[in-house]
Amino acid sequence: MLKGNPIAFCLPVEAPAFSVAKVDSDHFVATDGRERVLYLFSSLGKFTEGIPTPRVYETVTPMGDKGYLALARCSCRRFASIAYVLNRDFEEIGCMDLSAENPCEALIDIYCETDGTILAAYENSLRRVSPCDNRQEIMRNNIGVPIFHVASGNEFIAVHHRSRRGDLLTVRTAEEAISGSVLGRLVLRDLIPLENGMLYGLFGFRYRYNYLLPVYVDGKITLPAEEDLLCFLQNLSPRS
Repeated sequence: MLKGNPIAFCLPVEAPAFSVAKVDSDHFVATDGRERVLYLFSSLGKFTEGIPTPRVYETVTPMGDKGYLALARCSCRRFASIAYVLNRDFEEIGCMDLSAENPCEALIDIYCETDGTILAAYENSLRRVSPCDNRQEIMRNNIGVPIFHVASGNEFIAVHHRSRRGDLLTVRTAEEAISGSVLGRLVLRDLIPLENGMLYGLFGFRYRYNYLLPVYVDGKITLPAEEDLLCFLQNLSPRS
């Protein structure tokens, strides 16, 4: 789906996308966190169809050949830490409870690693949940800025923090941890790792426009300068 090139797309409801999940080499789906539908796009960013869902999903992440995991928009704390299991056709077939040890710590984001282990991000901690439901805290958030997204590749874990000053991306490997800030009016909304070790970010710009751009390549965070990125995105913006 992504080969180092940027992709621009707009949801048919003219709302910002909340998350993106790879379907296959030619398609991806996006959520808007408002409607009971998943939006299917081609790898070029062309809208293909809307897939009805039983609830409003904010986050969808692949589980390899098994299907997907999803988090739903929920105002009830009782269900705020439930991850829903979807099959390859995006039909809901089950759920799991990923509640933290601290009941006041809500589940913010999830990512499924290649071995079936789930990375569960809470506001102040990051935990790894194994298929046998063993849970191990792997990071405690000490920078005073809430965790917003998490993703992992073959050799890294990426964490997105969001504050009033903007978005901060940190990529941790066995050797180091590097960080970069998203500047200007751009908003980072999701992280999408690729099999080749690259990491893409889902960005919002001017509300309705959504962009998939590489943010971690060859061991380096690749967030461009504000003026360069704004000029690039304006030229890339769909005319529709």
